[in-house]
Amino acid sequence: MTTHHETYTAPPFGPALMLNAFAPSRGWNPTDGFPDFSFIWRGYQTSPAALATLQRAAGRDDAATADRLMLLAPHVTGFRLTMALLMCRDWPLPIWRALQLRNRLIRRGEIRIAFPSNLIVRATGWRVHDRGIELDIHAHLLQGDDCVWESITTFYYRGRFDGPASHGADDGAPMTSPAIDPELEPVAHWIAEGGDRLRWARLTGDYNPLHLLDVYARRTGFAAASAHPQRIAAECLGHLTKTSAPNQLDLWLKGPVYYNRAVTLRQTHSAEGEDFALWVDGDERAAMVGVIR
Repeated sequence: MTTHHETYTAPPFGPALMLNAFAPSRGWNPTDGFPDFSFIWRGYQTSPAALATLQRAAGRDDAATADRLMLLAPHVTGFRLTMALLMCRDWPLPIWRALQLRNRLIRRGEIRIAFPSNLIVRATGWRVHDRGIELDIHAHLLQGDDCVWESITTFYYRGRFDGPASHGADDGAPMTSPAIDPELEPVAHWIAEGGDRLRWARLTGDYNPLHLLDVYARRTGFAAASAHPQRIAAECLGHLTKTSAPNQLDLWLKGPVYYNRAVTLRQTHSAEGEDFALWVDGDERAAMVGVIR
């Protein structure tokens, strides 16, 4: 198994990372599987400006919303380190084949704003299916000696892959999302605004033109450019009705949320916590489903 360890002392530069997407990938080797990579960002911090951007997306700045957003903030502002791993030239599969499927975000302590920290990501497990392979990227945030936050982000690569059916622990969000009744009374309606596209690209490190350019999105088979999933998650957290202080958020990303489309949010209480789902108006299937615990 290939090993690779890389340390950043400044934010990985998004445009430079995107250039790696055009480099030839070495391809999948079932004997090696995914390599043992660990990427570390020393001095990482969530700035007050980044939190303000999340609050603008949420549309609220009350204490309860801010508390929910702190569960999401490291995932948003640290996502570029995951992008750096997936776009490393020694990574076996190209980033353009990776589809973000699910997120599990866990808060384990107080997350301090503007506090120099260490963010670490690594590939921890994968599962081969008939038509693709799922990959888990584990991130954890260290403030001093304490792990105050961690996440498991599951990506999916379409295609046929040989090799062992599974590797490593499967600790992310379950494969199947909760079923939310589309006939429930909505808790909110709004328009998925199309402004600040570059701001969100800079915030996440994700410069995929599918999130930036309508012309490009249409040429690749989509109706238009779509919002970053992290942005839609922030909007959902801002529109939820009052919840107790959360320490875990599971998200299932089921479809694009196109800019300037009307969306509808529904929420219900379950044994697991508060379940919610977001529909793009006119679509039968929810675009995002979540459980906040």
